Parts: sequence; C-alpha cells; structure tokens
Amino acid sequence: MKKLLYVLVASTLLSACSSRGGITIPQLPEPKPNIAVQDLYLRGVFNWWEATPAYRFKQDGESWHVNVELIADGQPYDFKLSDSQWTPSQSCGGKYKGQPVMVNTEVFLTCEQGSETLQFTPSNTGTYRFSITSIGSDEVAIKVTRT
Repeated sequence: MKKLLYVLVASTLLSACSSRGGITIPQLPEPKPNIAVQDLYLRGVFNWWEATPAYRFKQDGESWHVNVELIADGQPYDFKLSDSQWTPSQSCGGKYKGQPVMVNTEVFLTCEQGSETLQFTPSNTGTYRFSITSIGSDEVAIKVTRT
C-alpha cells in the first residue's frame, strides 16, 4: 500500500512539473491607422452614397470642406464620411444610428467598422458647408454651416 502511495505522489509531482503553467502576456491592440482626410468623401442619400469628385473634401486652411445644395423638406439627410473603397478604418460616422448633426455644432466622429450614419435636417433650402477638422491621427470632427 505504501508503495502505491509513493507512486501516486511521485507521478503527481512529476506531472505538475511538466504542465504548461506560467504567465500569459496579453496581446496589445494594433494601433489605428491615421485618417487620410485628403481621401475622404461626403457620402449620403444626396449623392446615392457614391464617392464622386464633387463630394470630395477640399482643404481650406486647417479644415476640409464640401458644399452641398439641400432642400428643406423636413426629412433628414443620412450621410457618412469615407474613402472611395469604404475602408473600415477610413469610414467615419456616429456612435449610434441616426446621430443628429445640428448647424454650427461640432460633432466628433467614430472612424471604424462599426460607425453609424449621421443625420442632418436643414431648416432652410440652400447651400450647406460640411467641414471636417482632424483632431488627432485617428479622429475627426464635423461641423455643418449655412453658406
């Protein structure tokens, strides 16, 4: 009986020495790529979500802008910002679907796969300027003004 007990204790100790214990080092998230503001387009219901030259952001000092003729019919215009390929890291929108954008109010955008459409409802028919400012290497803010 003692012999069996010695065998069990010895095998337990030996198996413990061969286990794969230790510390697991967590993987760090990969850094977000920089937003290429010069490659962004205003894409929405007003241009069938296409990346057309008229809706490509143009630089004006520190900000970039696109002017759009909009009709004030009480309905919101859904839109997002993205490059010509809808690259997830270059597609910017709201934190939730239908996040409103108001005239003369800066809104910070999420630039990632899960970003949602933004909504702008003009109060008057006319030309509106959609301006974006690069806040950091991976963040942008948008502001809509009436021209």
